[in-house]
Amino acid sequence: MKKVVKPYHFSQMKSLADFSRTMGADGLDFPVSENLDILNQPYTLYGKTVPNRMGIQPLEGFDGLPNGAPSDLIFRRYHRYAAGGSGLIWYESIAISDDGRCNPLQMVINDETVPEIKRLIQESNAAAAQAMGSHHIPYNIVQLTHSGRRSTNKNWEPTPLAATRNPYMDDHNAIDGRSGPLEVATDEKIEEIVEGFIHGAELSAEAGFDAVDVKVCHEYILRELLSAFTRPGKYGGSFENRTRALFDIIDGIRKRVGDGIEICVRLNAYDCVPYPYGWGMVKEEGVMRPDLTEPIQLCRMLTERGVKLINLSTMMPRYRPYGAGLMAEHDEHDITPYAGVFDLLKATRDIKAQVPDGIFMCTGLTWLEQFGANVGAGGIEQGLFDIAGFGRQAFAYPDYARDIISGKGMQRNKCCITCDKCYDLIQIGHTTTGCVVRDQEVYLPLYRSKVQKKG
Repeated sequence: MKKVVKPYHFSQMKSLADFSRTMGADGLDFPVSENLDILNQPYTLYGKTVPNRMGIQPLEGFDGLPNGAPSDLIFRRYHRYAAGGSGLIWYESIAISDDGRCNPLQMVINDETVPEIKRLIQESNAAAAQAMGSHHIPYNIVQLTHSGRRSTNKNWEPTPLAATRNPYMDDHNAIDGRSGPLEVATDEKIEEIVEGFIHGAELSAEAGFDAVDVKVCHEYILRELLSAFTRPGKYGGSFENRTRALFDIIDGIRKRVGDGIEICVRLNAYDCVPYPYGWGMVKEEGVMRPDLTEPIQLCRMLTERGVKLINLSTMMPRYRPYGAGLMAEHDEHDITPYAGVFDLLKATRDIKAQVPDGIFMCTGLTWLEQFGANVGAGGIEQGLFDIAGFGRQAFAYPDYARDIISGKGMQRNKCCITCDKCYDLIQIGHTTTGCVVRDQEVYLPLYRSKVQKKG
């Protein structure tokens, strides 16, 4: 992954006023609040009380067992998350099939793995109750996925399955930037994937999750179908066709599981890839500018079907929907993530304003380091979103929420410093990942051996 340009020195910012002044000078007027109390406010989600408005985003550790069950490291990670006080835990992507894994150690949900996944939830809930009190049980969501063009076999070899050809993406499909022989999924294969999601939701209910996320973000198969303007047949071209698989899954889950599990989505607000190969972009070929018309339409349709919780993302928050977008990863353009985060929060605000029945979780706060909580609180106060979402921050600082609840705020010496070493472990080391800086006992030896090739 290309390193980003980081012009801001958060360690030198001594106050929220310093942060706002520095960002504002570059036109990045993030919503902020000194008062973090709103983050500790309970709320109702699908009839259940969620302890607070802080959520952990789905983030894989590339550390499951070969059969797809959770490993000891996964149990450790979610115990730490739960004990850390976040009110909502969005469990990492779990593949619906072996051929849909993005790495050889991604979890898979099937009859064999469900008992251990169930134990993972039960033990994590117990860790939350022990640390936070019996009243505090996090709301647990599982993200189901088929990795599509990001699929990888057991030898870390790319096995990309695409919804359609895409000249902006076809030469770099794997998470480490490689590609492989590209296969375009047939309608029959899409139908198989739809059934896999529905059955995965049945198993997720059995495991004890509160809700299932039908993953429609980043570079995975359901997201790609949203932008399949050039695909022929019933899954491409028109808006109805491009959303068909998603709604077939939702309707199938409702029919098969009933009220046994709720449904939510993590959705790209836009793709940072030009039309006709990108979702949520102006329909002018090659133009890198967002158009939220279809994302708003989709979000309205989702909420009308009872899918109220929507977690908005993009390919990655570091990419802006202007200029080079995702292509900055592969050419001479610099990547400055703070503008990308600002644009994504602005899009979240604009979509939420048009979808009043939705409950929205934001993405990208980790880039703002110790001020992420202030922006989360400010965004909720100002109505940009409803839940403050933290991704890589949880790798580094799993108890960030507990510190906020206790009145300490986010501690600079615990925060993720956005160094990308966790990505280096994946992309260079092809190994388990986590925070090399803040969780050194586990991940520093891996970094030294797998990335730096020392010893």
